[in-house]
Amino acid sequence: MCTVTYIPSRDGFFLTSNRDESRHRSAALTPGVYSGGRHRLIYPKDADGGGSWIVLKENGAAAVLLNGAFLKHMRQPPYRVSRGVVLLEIMQAMDPLKGMAQIDLGGIEPFTLVLFVQGNLWECRWDGHWKHIVSLDKTHPHIWSSATLYDERVAKEREGWFEKWLKDRKRIAPGDIVSFHHSAGKRDIRNDLVMNRDNELYTVSVTSIVVSGEGSRMFYNDLATGREAVAAFDSVSTLSFRAPLKDGKKRWEGLTLTDFKSRWERLKLAARRFRVRLTHWEYWPTHLIYAPVYPYWLWLSLRGRSFFFFNAANPRIEYAGFTHERKSGIYQQLPSRYYPRTQFCAAGARPDEVAQQLANRALHFPLIAKPDIGERGTQVSLLRTDAQLEEYCRRSKVDFLIQEYISYEMEAGIFYVRVPGEARGRITGIVGKEFLSVTGDGRSTVRELLMREPRSLLQLGSLTSRYGNLLDNVPAPGIRQVLVPYGNHCRGAKFIDCSDRITEELSAVIDRICKRVPDFYYGRLDIKFTSWDDLLQEKNFSIIELNGAGSEPTHIYDPAHSVFFAWREIIRHWRLLFRISLANAERKKIPLMKTREGLRMLVTHSRYLKMMEQL
Repeated sequence: MCTVTYIPSRDGFFLTSNRDESRHRSAALTPGVYSGGRHRLIYPKDADGGGSWIVLKENGAAAVLLNGAFLKHMRQPPYRVSRGVVLLEIMQAMDPLKGMAQIDLGGIEPFTLVLFVQGNLWECRWDGHWKHIVSLDKTHPHIWSSATLYDERVAKEREGWFEKWLKDRKRIAPGDIVSFHHSAGKRDIRNDLVMNRDNELYTVSVTSIVVSGEGSRMFYNDLATGREAVAAFDSVSTLSFRAPLKDGKKRWEGLTLTDFKSRWERLKLAARRFRVRLTHWEYWPTHLIYAPVYPYWLWLSLRGRSFFFFNAANPRIEYAGFTHERKSGIYQQLPSRYYPRTQFCAAGARPDEVAQQLANRALHFPLIAKPDIGERGTQVSLLRTDAQLEEYCRRSKVDFLIQEYISYEMEAGIFYVRVPGEARGRITGIVGKEFLSVTGDGRSTVRELLMREPRSLLQLGSLTSRYGNLLDNVPAPGIRQVLVPYGNHCRGAKFIDCSDRITEELSAVIDRICKRVPDFYYGRLDIKFTSWDDLLQEKNFSIIELNGAGSEPTHIYDPAHSVFFAWREIIRHWRLLFRISLANAERKKIPLMKTREGLRMLVTHSRYLKMMEQL
């Protein structure tokens, strides 16, 4: 989609594509055979748009799509339909070249189409206004680089790599071409054929069409999973060699020694993950951890005559901050100097409108994007470019916030409580957060370093999806590489109990800060800061989030603590929550939440989370 080569062979040709995509885009479906009018089509399907970037037709025609035409263009969404869908429409025509010439491209984003049809090679460009269709020499190799990602200098440099590679080979096999598409470059990760830009935009797959006297077929390599597949119009060869066989055949029949080894390694890895989860209680499912203390919640509910007795704990926060509260509403109650500059964006906001709003407020990259209602780091993203901002806007189906990125190195969660009527509040726990990272030894790959630690081993799947082949790089000795720059336990951060830092001085500082939030009595402040000394002086800090009645005393997740310690702390904090909420209910005449209202709150939030997980 972003790097394409065409190489003629003795009785056919090779047409190969590297697809560069945002990490927010869903993984494509492996190539399959689809109906295409009179002739069937083979193509990998884009899971988001339903189109494709490379297509093989049963009569030997082939096409591959690149983003952009001659120059990098300014995107002006919304577009009428995706370019991948346009490609399928062109290839379904009896004569794809005529289909390209006749199709209405108004409202379609610029693209380049490399088309081999009826024994001839064509380059077709749509620049947003006009079509440019030229015939190319089919006996000569060609290389294209997407104008949206690679400037003229880089494109010329890539042509040089291609020419040098061709000179070194007398005969070319399909595996040679795929190898070139995997390895060509000069160790410039931003511009090599397998590229990566800030772990947000990177090469996700290599696809190669082979047309010869023996027939035509498509090879596909998913770089994130390592999975390989081959598809042909013969129904048997369309199966990936890794796919399980049906019709009563044995699951292992036809597998090579390499396949057995791969399956065995996956089984061992799954067993290790299971053992880690089993022997480290901090990774147990939430309801399993809380199950032994639920009876205590029931006892408090009976005493308070409400299963949802917490709603008066923080009267100014929706549902007291137990769940489904809006972050934007909480930020509005904080003094502006205490939290990152924030822009609210409604669901469906156009990227250009969001960009203008950010410019008006002088908010510049890098930025943090996150849902206005969310939990456990779901859909939190670090944005570094306009393209990443546009992609986040396009994919988000819920209201979201864009915030300035706070670069302070330290992050902690400080749990604060204040019983109504008491002069001062107090700190009940502090958790320090270590982001998921590796430190190079000069010999091991990032993947090998990750597999040595139980915490990072559990994140290996998501990290592979995000970083792909970059996990096979070998960091220099002593170099620390942060892989997940978020302080979320479920995303691999290590939580350290720092409650020994609780002092009268720090308690007084946090009490002053929290008293500036109207009617805030119970919750956790997630704070980034430069040093503990600066925090004591109330400078160089920022409240990333303020969490209410649903806050966990997250210092319990320190690996040094037992599950029994966790249960004691949970019970202690629930007892405080009960005392605070009932005191506010009596003093401020706030009725406690009824069961029907509480159930409606939980159902609404559950549906909301399921919707977010599907995006």
